[in-house]
Amino acid sequence: MNWTYSERWNKLTERPMTPLTEKKARSRHSTGQRYTAAPASDTQGSPALRVEIRWETEYAGVIFMDNYGRDELRYSFSVINGRLFLDGVRRYEYGNSAVRGGYANATYMESYDFTPDGVAHRTVESGADSSRESREMDVTLNWERVPEFGEYDSLVRRDREHP
Repeated sequence: MNWTYSERWNKLTERPMTPLTEKKARSRHSTGQRYTAAPASDTQGSPALRVEIRWETEYAGVIFMDNYGRDELRYSFSVINGRLFLDGVRRYEYGNSAVRGGYANATYMESYDFTPDGVAHRTVESGADSSRESREMDVTLNWERVPEFGEYDSLVRRDREHP
């Protein structure tokens, strides 16, 4: 997959902020500075996903976007002992809204927060209602290798084993 790079993604404009050359993004990868990668496209629409890397804070994230450029599914990873651990999953729904990008408010949000010792916390927010539950689970599949620059295939797997 070919990638385009920027310092970060602007959810309101659905465009990259401060585009980066591949060389500059590679430098940021090696020094730990934040950068965002999105699949290169010939179309004007929002990409289907974006990868956020910020090794200086031991963070990596993958955000899948819907046809309106809104965050639909987010995977958050932390670097622990030289490996990535999937510590958060967020799923957003927007009902019948056609509001685009960062202007949209989710009508439903389901999140899972995982700990390396096998505890999963599930939170559901729907309108003014909120619920939270916790349970123990096997988190073996939550571990990943830290990707080399531009090698995000493992990170951008949409279908993952999670509750």
